[in-house]
Amino acid sequence: MYTGEPIPEEEQQEEAQQPLPEQQTVDPLWYKDAVIYQLHVKAFFDSNNDGVGDFRGLTSKLDYIQDLGVNALWLLPFYPTPLKDDGYDVADYHNVHPQYGSRSDFRNFVREAQRRGLKVITELVVNHTSDQHPWFQAARRAPPGSPERDYYVWSDTDTQYAGTRIIFTDTEQSNWTHDPVAGQYYWHRFFSHQPDLNLDNAEVLGAIRDFMRFWLDLGVDALRLDAIPYLIEREGTINENLPETHAILKLLRHELDERYSGRALLAEANQWPSDVRAYFGDGDECHMAFHFPLMPRIFMALRQEDRHPIVEILNQTPEIPELCQWTIFLRNHDELTLEMVTDEERDYMYSQYAADPQMRVNVGIRRRLAPLMENSRPRIELMNSLLLSLPGTPIVYYGDEIGMGDNVYLGDRNGVRTPMQWSSDRNAGFSRADPARLFGPVIMDPVYGYEAINVEAQERTPFSLLDWMKRMIALRKQHPVFGRGSLQFIPTANRKVLVYVRRHEHDSVLCVANLSRAVQPAEIPLAPFAGLTPVEMLGQTEFPRIGEHPYFLTLAPYGFYWFQLQEVVAPITARTASVPEEPAALPSLFSGVVWESILDGGLRGIVERHALVPFLQRQRWFGAKARSLAAARFVDWALLRNGPTPAFLTIVETEFHDGGRDRYLVPLATLNGSDAELFEHEHASAAVARITGARKGLVFDGLFDDEVCEKLLGILQESRELPMRRGRAIGTARQLPPGPEPLRPIVRALDHSNSSILFDKRAIMKLFRRLETGPHPDIELSEFLASRGFTRVPPAGGHLSYLRDGQEPTSLAMLHLYVYNQGNGWQVTIEELGRYFEQAATRPPLRPDAAADAGTGADRESPPAEVVEAIGAYLRLAEVLGRRTGAHHVELAEAAGDPAFTPEPYTADDLVGEAATMQANAEKQLALLEESLHRLDERRQELARSLLTRRDDLLRPFQDMRQLRDAGVRIRVHGDYHLGQVLVTEGDIMIIDFEGEPSRSLVERRAKSSPLRDVAGMLQSFAYAALTGLGAATLTRPDDVERLAPWAQLWENWVARTFLQAYVSATRHASFLPSSSEHLEEMLSAFVLDKALYELGYELNNRPDWVHIPLACLLRPRTAFRLRTALPA
Repeated sequence: MYTGEPIPEEEQQEEAQQPLPEQQTVDPLWYKDAVIYQLHVKAFFDSNNDGVGDFRGLTSKLDYIQDLGVNALWLLPFYPTPLKDDGYDVADYHNVHPQYGSRSDFRNFVREAQRRGLKVITELVVNHTSDQHPWFQAARRAPPGSPERDYYVWSDTDTQYAGTRIIFTDTEQSNWTHDPVAGQYYWHRFFSHQPDLNLDNAEVLGAIRDFMRFWLDLGVDALRLDAIPYLIEREGTINENLPETHAILKLLRHELDERYSGRALLAEANQWPSDVRAYFGDGDECHMAFHFPLMPRIFMALRQEDRHPIVEILNQTPEIPELCQWTIFLRNHDELTLEMVTDEERDYMYSQYAADPQMRVNVGIRRRLAPLMENSRPRIELMNSLLLSLPGTPIVYYGDEIGMGDNVYLGDRNGVRTPMQWSSDRNAGFSRADPARLFGPVIMDPVYGYEAINVEAQERTPFSLLDWMKRMIALRKQHPVFGRGSLQFIPTANRKVLVYVRRHEHDSVLCVANLSRAVQPAEIPLAPFAGLTPVEMLGQTEFPRIGEHPYFLTLAPYGFYWFQLQEVVAPITARTASVPEEPAALPSLFSGVVWESILDGGLRGIVERHALVPFLQRQRWFGAKARSLAAARFVDWALLRNGPTPAFLTIVETEFHDGGRDRYLVPLATLNGSDAELFEHEHASAAVARITGARKGLVFDGLFDDEVCEKLLGILQESRELPMRRGRAIGTARQLPPGPEPLRPIVRALDHSNSSILFDKRAIMKLFRRLETGPHPDIELSEFLASRGFTRVPPAGGHLSYLRDGQEPTSLAMLHLYVYNQGNGWQVTIEELGRYFEQAATRPPLRPDAAADAGTGADRESPPAEVVEAIGAYLRLAEVLGRRTGAHHVELAEAAGDPAFTPEPYTADDLVGEAATMQANAEKQLALLEESLHRLDERRQELARSLLTRRDDLLRPFQDMRQLRDAGVRIRVHGDYHLGQVLVTEGDIMIIDFEGEPSRSLVERRAKSSPLRDVAGMLQSFAYAALTGLGAATLTRPDDVERLAPWAQLWENWVARTFLQAYVSATRHASFLPSSSEHLEEMLSAFVLDKALYELGYELNNRPDWVHIPLACLLRPRTAFRLRTALPA
């Protein structure tokens, strides 16, 4: 420990006689291309066998550091210190701690490092000193107001600066500590043994500039400015990021630029990126700054198997001056810092990465990378690949290159500051001292112990982690694009896959990372890079050339690729080439040069007779596949675009052999030449007909034409009219998307009833394909809830209607603003269930009645601890779902004055009529099931026959519903409520798609009903998810179905119970539900049954392979419904 003894005079004389290290001409932006290696001098290598590492030992290991490939060294504090905060409690700014050597040793180290091309970064601790520093000892003894006392911040009370947060909440109760010698309180933002310097004092600032020059004169290349947001104090502020702080930084930077070219300042500001941005100034403050919030979000993304946390924080990172640079790391040297996360995110990180409280420190996790990754080599490699390829200068913590472990049972952060493991010799080759003399014990456990993990062993192994790190660092250094390039995220449908492109000058690198523990596919839209060839950078393997269509990749668990996009023509071998499907035969239309009249003359009849019917039958949104389509014709149209490739907005009427008629919205566009051929090859199902004659081309679904989408959006946004042959399309704008730039379509989605276009992640336009006259419930309900101030629906942007004289308006499309989300509820639920069943497979089997505890324990307000542990955070999502579902029903029930929304009491006739309608639908679906038996496989046939034999008992809930006398109130409801109809946002949900069940008529979808219809839809969705998750988990191990089925039931029961409890709590003061739990249960059972039978019919018509799921739901005992409604009285 430092005793305060001065450096011997003879040593100072010896040092003075040594020449300064030569400063060669260097790139002033060297820090942009650097890979920084961070280390503790005391922990690296002991040259004199006293048990503590020193500068001579570090110097002897510089060849190893150079061979690793890094080009900068960041040394943690090595100044004289009491070592109460690992050297950040400085007691002498101008010397080296005697245990680490002398200034002469430091000078020699710098010389040898720079001779190897290694930059040296040291600490400039400007915010505070140790309470053992001579300045503080003089200050506490000097009278108030004296120059000595004014070196620190003092007060007669501890109430000043009351709005300032305490940083080390686990050890400090206040930012003031009373000093009995001074008789006053001194200010400290960190530990009480680290008093803050008074940077308002020009003499203090001069002293700081003096010791900054001192170390720069000794050859240091960069200075890390510790804790700079807290340099200045002002009453009435939070004492962070104050303007006066930036004035100090500008002064330091000016002196640096004037006297020390090629040197840099690195800001340590643990703040949000928008706050840290100020520390770059206009390029006249710090050269570099740490990006703290990115670090925990990389770990969060990996555990959640979701790219959202990474993409979100980097999208929120502001632009910085051209000469500046972020620095990034996988831990803030010895800590996975969790200051820049929400409380909920911090709890999540603790539960996932630091279940043992010993692993935690303050608001962070004191663990090394390998233990955090559970020693998984693929995960360690993936994390380092992100570190080395995301924007910023990466920092590698000593020992991470070999996968060193930690000892969480050592105090403070010492568990991740253990001696470097050089070999399997005594003390890990770190020191020849007696083990008891070491500053800290080496790691000795069987997994991470020095006998298994050490440099010597890994240097002998060509496929070791150390060798891999060397290759990755070398690869990064060859490509300045990683340090200097721009970042562009590429959206993919699979959110487990992170895709981004780094570009600098003529170099483009495509990075693809699988954040999942399972193999993942990725279809990557790379049309802007068409014609380039991806060359995998580690193996220099050429992949197939990029075309206009999405690029398909398969990634191994935690796999990643770095591709350099090169302008070469790589042959596509038979090994990688795919055989294209034979395109569907399309009718040909003979036309002249001008195509604008294609729907005005005889060609329209040819399109109607030969092209329109097969086109409609190919479309997913065509909702009558089970009916026999007789004919289709255009009943109205308008020219959207003229010129050589015109486009049209059309309304098509279909006629069925059963006499029924429907209308559909079908925008059409045309292409000619090679563009037409390419489109037909890539989107065969969207093609309507070929055009031949004077020019060759293609008629296709206009949704795939960017200009058509933009023109439809323009009509809506500008509230314009589009005259059509018999009617007109009318736009009505409500709320325009933010941003000055015009909206561009980037993603299209073809749902089973609609088509959606995403514009620049700012707005979504939904085209209603099947058209009916009258108000559309999706528009009605969305705009109504928005007008009521209900914030859990996307803001309404407007709608597009069709009006024809003598008819009610028909809704064509609606617009709502884009809501950033983590996926819809179904996607998130299936992901959670994947993890749930993975854990369940390793646990003892459940007793047969365990799942029933959710219902039999009706007096239990919350699930037992073992259930919470098993199901985890999803219970919180279920609770939020319940609350928001109830809240939106409350809003709908409070409407008055509008006949379309005014609540109505249930009459006896209403109940009888609704029950009769549900029973008729049930009979229809059961008849369809019977007719479809021959199409089902043996297993599904067995389930179907079992259900058909129980017909009478199955339909009894509808009979029971007719007898109810207390059914509550009928209100407008969502109508098709399930997990796919909610978006999961940060800690909340958004409710979307209020159009109701697409197969029902508009009148039925607008009809008022019990809100329990929506509740039943969500309960059935939970059941669907549980069975879907079970099927996915046992797909490759069917023998596990019987063992895991109780786990599926356990999950469903407790999730449903949590949802219902939250729903009832949110609607407790409303009057629209039955007043008794018995009547509520009977009514809910009827609606759940109706929903299950509706899904049975849907699967039979659209996805017969899924029919076993609704069959299994329907075959469960009716007691399952009662289990869900075990609600508090």
